[in-house]
Amino acid sequence: MRISSAKTLKVIKMIEEYELLDPQVHKNIAIVPIKTPINHNIDILTLKKGFELELATVKECEQSTVNTIIVENQSIVPLLLVDGEEIVGGDQNRIMDATVLIGPQSASKIPVNCTEHGRWSYKSEFKQSEHIANYSTRLAKHRAFRNKGSVQQAVWDSIDELEMSRSFSSPTQAMSESYENAKADMNEFLDAFDIVQGQTGIVVMIDGEVKGFEIFLNSEIYREYHEKIIKSYLINADVNDNVFTVNIDSIKSIIDDALSDESEEVKNIGLESRFELKSKDGIGSIYTYKDELIHMSYLGESADLSAENENPIVDDVII
Repeated sequence: MRISSAKTLKVIKMIEEYELLDPQVHKNIAIVPIKTPINHNIDILTLKKGFELELATVKECEQSTVNTIIVENQSIVPLLLVDGEEIVGGDQNRIMDATVLIGPQSASKIPVNCTEHGRWSYKSEFKQSEHIANYSTRLAKHRAFRNKGSVQQAVWDSIDELEMSRSFSSPTQAMSESYENAKADMNEFLDAFDIVQGQTGIVVMIDGEVKGFEIFLNSEIYREYHEKIIKSYLINADVNDNVFTVNIDSIKSIIDDALSDESEEVKNIGLESRFELKSKDGIGSIYTYKDELIHMSYLGESADLSAENENPIVDDVII
């Protein structure tokens, strides 16, 4: 992996030492747990823990805008917000536009995307959702960012397509409602896919194709996102009883190719450093802090999602 800063060599080495554990297969879906070297050097608070301990507060800006919120971290350690992570409430539900580390005892304006197109009225204080953006929405979001298109419009269009694909319509076009509608269908897969000791990441396969993979700083943080990540792929999947063989060597080749891609450092929002992978086969992002990996995501391109977003850039919408 050719990243523009020499300080990331330690991060590269850590990722390249990953281990693929025994696959878990249910119907035409398979997951392969990823294990990376143990990392206890960084103390980070997740948004879930921040809400539980009342050390994280999320609110609308003084002049409410669709694509910006304010997050306050009252703890003495950095607060982690993960790309695609959803919060519900406020004037409308949102997802994080990127992975961000907010410094201790500080507040930041955070870029977000709306996931509830049909509501702009106060509902309740923000709280963490049980979901992250579904696979196709994350892919559409990142593709629009790369192509300098309208990220928000790409998110809205993808959520519309999700509802149509599931023959479901929510009153406010809320992504979270699509998840709730699909909950019963997904439970059997969540029961089949267990977290294993030391797991820090996951590869998701559908019909024998690697759809994407995700790696976190450590197993404690990964545990909080395990079910959310699996659901984000399941909700877009055409589930059937087809069987396939999980080829570990092929999976390793895909991950190794992603790690060998060139990457570009882009402007960070908080304490993190952000690198975007340049790949013809998928879209990937790496986030680091203190020369350590905190989050990596890679989404494989799908033929049915290959159209490029040509929309012009849309600035923050002020309501």
